[in-house]
Amino acid sequence: MVRSTGIHLVSDVPITLRPAVPADRDGIRGLMKASLGEGVIPRTDAFWAWKHEINPFGPSPVLVAEADGVLVGLRAFMRWTWWTGDREFHAVRAVDTATHPDWQGRGIFKRLTLALRETVQAEGVSFVYNTPNDQSRPGYLKMGWTAVGRPSIWVRPRRPVRLLGAYLRGLSGGKEGTPPEVEAESAGAHLLQPTVRAIADRAAGSPRTAFHTRRTAEYLRWRYAVIPDFRYHALSKGEGDDGAIVVLRTRRRGAIAEIRICDVVVGQTAGARRNAVSLLRDAARVADADVAIAMPGSIDGASMAMAGYLPVPNVGPVLTVFPLNEASGAPDPLVRSSWRLSVGDLELF
Repeated sequence: MVRSTGIHLVSDVPITLRPAVPADRDGIRGLMKASLGEGVIPRTDAFWAWKHEINPFGPSPVLVAEADGVLVGLRAFMRWTWWTGDREFHAVRAVDTATHPDWQGRGIFKRLTLALRETVQAEGVSFVYNTPNDQSRPGYLKMGWTAVGRPSIWVRPRRPVRLLGAYLRGLSGGKEGTPPEVEAESAGAHLLQPTVRAIADRAAGSPRTAFHTRRTAEYLRWRYAVIPDFRYHALSKGEGDDGAIVVLRTRRRGAIAEIRICDVVVGQTAGARRNAVSLLRDAARVADADVAIAMPGSIDGASMAMAGYLPVPNVGPVLTVFPLNEASGAPDPLVRSSWRLSVGDLELF
């Protein structure tokens, strides 16, 4: 028997799976830190509560693995609702997972993932999806997930020479530094203004046939205004049906300062699209950044091009999906064209 960090590594110690309970909060936080370290994603109670408890789509189903009274594994699916036209589809995103280092290699991750997948399937959830990295994607594919493809990424270079130089020196993927300052209101202040909330709620009902997130005022408030430990900014232009909103976040990767266009909220009128194009142009200038990055999401590629953005193929995360319950007449979630995604939909959190 070997003792390591207080856990007995005994081959015949049974591992049991059970739903997480509130009393597991400290154990879960400790398990995640032991397995994953601190990293970019906060390991705080406030962030966990934002993500898994006050999510407007519903509380997350969470399973833990326990051995001899100690938590040794974790698997959480984050609820999300996707819309096509006036139909809603309840889905889950495979997010937090952890196995204590002393218990790795015993199939805990797979057992937890498959068990939680069966649980949400029995609830009637339509599909489970995520954007695993190159190291973890093979494991999901072996469990039946399908790689749907990469979302459309568009960029607006502001300093092409600096971008090219950083790319040639291999610095663009370097250590993150202090993000640039933004000359725009914080999302927390701007998105709560009554006129901005009205734009969001009027634009949210716009009909779209592909899977998309309805960007209601309630959703935008949760996603960008009250999220702990992340700082977003928002711009708006116009009113009512002609109004548009852009939500952005700055980031520094090595030598490169980025602006990420997380969401574009725009109605179906020509005035709304013109205002969205204007905001997208402005967004590239509100910080001392080298490049602006966006996904079309709720705005078409022609409008992105008018704002000075160019499509970049074969970059970005790979969307993977496992269908759970088929819905008659619904788009096929395994087809890339069935999705209209924004950066805010797919950010890792």
